[in-house]
Amino acid sequence: MATKDYKVSFWNSVALMALGGIFAFEAAKASDNNDKYLTPVTLQLQWYHQFQFAGYYAALHKGFYEAAGLDVTIKDGGYDAKGNAIIPEAEVVFNRAQFGITRTDLLINHSQGLPVAVIANVMQHSPYVFMTLKDYGFSSLEEIGLNRPVTLNLPSVSDGRNDAEAMAALKVAHVEPAWLNNRFPTWKIEDLLNGTTELMPAYVTDGPFFVEKEGRTPLIISPEDYGIDFYGDLIFTSVKMIEQQPDIVKSFRDASLQGWKYALEHPAEIVSLIHKEYRTRNEHYDLEFLIYESAEIKKLINPDVIEVGYMNPLRWEKIAKTYQSLGLIREYDIESLLYIPPANHPLSGYIKWVKLLVLPLIISLIISAYLYSLTRRLRKEIARRREAEATLKIQAERDALTGLDNRYAFQRNFSHEFERARRYKQPFSLVMIDIDFFKEINDKFGHLAGDEVLKSLANVTSGLLRGSDQMARYGGEEFVILLPNTLESEAMALAERILRANQSNCVLVDGHSLQYTISLGVTELSDEDQSINDLFKRSDQLLYEAKDAGRNCIRRYVGKFVLQ
Repeated sequence: MATKDYKVSFWNSVALMALGGIFAFEAAKASDNNDKYLTPVTLQLQWYHQFQFAGYYAALHKGFYEAAGLDVTIKDGGYDAKGNAIIPEAEVVFNRAQFGITRTDLLINHSQGLPVAVIANVMQHSPYVFMTLKDYGFSSLEEIGLNRPVTLNLPSVSDGRNDAEAMAALKVAHVEPAWLNNRFPTWKIEDLLNGTTELMPAYVTDGPFFVEKEGRTPLIISPEDYGIDFYGDLIFTSVKMIEQQPDIVKSFRDASLQGWKYALEHPAEIVSLIHKEYRTRNEHYDLEFLIYESAEIKKLINPDVIEVGYMNPLRWEKIAKTYQSLGLIREYDIESLLYIPPANHPLSGYIKWVKLLVLPLIISLIISAYLYSLTRRLRKEIARRREAEATLKIQAERDALTGLDNRYAFQRNFSHEFERARRYKQPFSLVMIDIDFFKEINDKFGHLAGDEVLKSLANVTSGLLRGSDQMARYGGEEFVILLPNTLESEAMALAERILRANQSNCVLVDGHSLQYTISLGVTELSDEDQSINDLFKRSDQLLYEAKDAGRNCIRRYVGKFVLQ
């Protein structure tokens, strides 16, 4: 019993000594802060003041920057007095600002030799989307056509800031920019409302809000629907800052991310702060808008799944390969693009005082306890990040409505199966499906009914497939099925079963029983097919042959078009 009491007394003494050292340090620190010198730095925003930059306002007004020894000036972006776009990269490289906010296009500048580096990814997903109106009657890039007026920032009409996400999505959709009736975008909602354009670039954080305010129904086409998933806003600085003032870079990064965590946990407070303290672009960017924007920004940052600021080198590699495929870059170096902050040590500020106030034995005990705790945290963090990566992978490759593979996953699987069939001289067939008169279903019963039809078709059809078959939602009401090691006659038999199953399928929506029909195009790989485009275009043409023949039927290819 006496031994036990002695041990308790010893550990109580250790705790008291450690706490005494900490309290002494905090008292000295509080005294020193009265005369503390703050290093002045400037942050250049990408756009005008709004919730898009909430974390930096929070870090400034809640004292996180000051606690980090920084006197931060936040400069808004947009356009200068002469109407020229303010480029954060130029401001940072020419040292008019030490830090900047931009998008993943920074990778293009970096590949061209610009001495910059990303220090944190704030938005895990880009807010960039294509926006049209329900009135204009189309819901995919493939439906744009030659005469429909559009305004997209593409190379032929660019102001020097090409929208790589738009270029990549159009490429996946097999839409050539040169085909488009395109003009330089003004980003004005009025152009969309009055028909000057029927498709414009927008941000999901504001565009739909302003369209709905005008009493119209926006329709969003996301690059993610085509497998293009870039990062959104990121924080960057110059290589010179990292090399010459690494402590300032780390302090700014840590305080900024602390600000973002606060802003996301207290959105109403920061919305009120922005509304009172900052001059937004115009009177339309009011309190109502900031509340809407705060909810959308949180979705893009996704803090419940991903740690704020987290950078995934493999995802950057994927983005770089997308830029390469567009001809925007040749070589890239992700390792030099991404800044890796030195690890935080929770006792780093107390080391001097601990040395003066406690024995080396206590230091050893604290370090041992810390390492044990750190190991446990690291294991949990590794498990959490693996789970988050798995979740993001599923999101990137799955159609959210039907649960089938999306267009991006289909393109990857299509290329793989096509090359394997050619290499090993195996049969390979492709089936394309389109719901007949789908627009009429949406117009008569509403988009929710249309969604139920899409989900029901996916469920009924996938139940007829083998384990090796691969079904995907290609876009809108169009589906594709890859049939490895399958002859055209076998694919036809499957297509007939699919046709009959969907003919007899009923979809219940709000007490109504809806029936629908489908059209199908079936083709098999031939010796003349040199690329997946050859096979895909033939199947697509067959599908349209079926529609031209009255729908609710199949067209197949066996050297020539044959009616079924």
